[in-house]
Amino acid sequence: MNPTRLVLLIGAALALAACSEAPQVTHYEAGTYSGKPDTRPWESAAYGGDKAKWESDMRARARKQTEIGRMPPG
Repeated sequence: MNPTRLVLLIGAALALAACSEAPQVTHYEAGTYSGKPDTRPWESAAYGGDKAKWESDMRARARKQTEIGRMPPG
C-alpha cells in the first residue's frame, strides 16, 4: 500500500470520526431549575445559620479593607 494513500485513509477516518460528535445542548424547562441548589453564606458550618453574626463579620471585614480602619485610634 502506498504511504500517501495510507495517510489519506487515516485522515479520512479521523475526519469522519470528528463528525460523529453528539450535540451538547441543554434542554430547559420553563419555570424549573435543575442545577445545584445555592446555600446562603450564613448557612455554612462557620456560622451555623446565624445571619446576624455573618453580617457583623462582613461589616468588620469591610472596615478593615480601608486605610482608615487600619489606623490605630488616637
